[in-house]
Amino acid sequence: MIKPLFLIAWFGFGSPVLADVLPALPAAPAVGVLDDPCAGVPIVPSAAHQASADPYQSWMHEWLGLDWGQKCRYRRENAALPPATPHRVVFLGDSITESWAHFEPDFFVDDVLDRGISGQTTAQMLVRLRTDVLELHPAAVHIMAGTNDVAGNTGPTSLADIQGNIASMVEQARAHGARVMLASIPPAAAIPWRPQVQPMTAIAAMNDWLRGYADREHLVYVDYYKVLSDGRGGFRAELSDDGVHPNGAGYVVMRPLAAAAIRQALARPHH
Repeated sequence: MIKPLFLIAWFGFGSPVLADVLPALPAAPAVGVLDDPCAGVPIVPSAAHQASADPYQSWMHEWLGLDWGQKCRYRRENAALPPATPHRVVFLGDSITESWAHFEPDFFVDDVLDRGISGQTTAQMLVRLRTDVLELHPAAVHIMAGTNDVAGNTGPTSLADIQGNIASMVEQARAHGARVMLASIPPAAAIPWRPQVQPMTAIAAMNDWLRGYADREHLVYVDYYKVLSDGRGGFRAELSDDGVHPNGAGYVVMRPLAAAAIRQALARPHH
């Protein structure tokens, strides 16, 4: 049997980004149809993981083998939520979204929820869309995705595949009454955990498509690329420590765009 390849690396912000490991189903946790399928899924590293030669890869090896879409990551938080307000907003994304709440926790208040998971591709986000967005009944959803697809975190892909995953997320969100904010992919001149990838052309092509798709579908488009770019396809050095992820100053620049997008989205009638 051919095992799937996942790519696992470690980046700052205390959060993971996918790079090279071959996950296999561990023998210990129960598998199959269970009352609580998350019971044996290690959403935090165990003592055994920490005692291994590579604690992070050992942890991800087990988690992704049991829960590829990482639907268990926010299961407890989702279950503990009160009923949605008429202005609930969910931010769905990867490490760029996940780290935003660490840098600016005061932005994710008043029923604005961060549901980013570091390292995820659009395919993984589509897997958890129902549990982390639709079942939370938001008035609006902010989707920012694609960096890890361009990096090839879950294997080779195509622009058409990335676009199809995003379109499927948008269609499902709108079918459930949520207004959609569609964000550009932030700039990146290189991918530190995948140096052989030249990301600028693919990012530019995806952002052209995202902008056009948002216009055709009457979505709110949020152009973070414009304010984060150094004008040559890379990240402004003062706004990122690794050329891919915003630092604290980067999120300060992004926040007004996000806040304006939320106001614009919530002012629109349901589709």
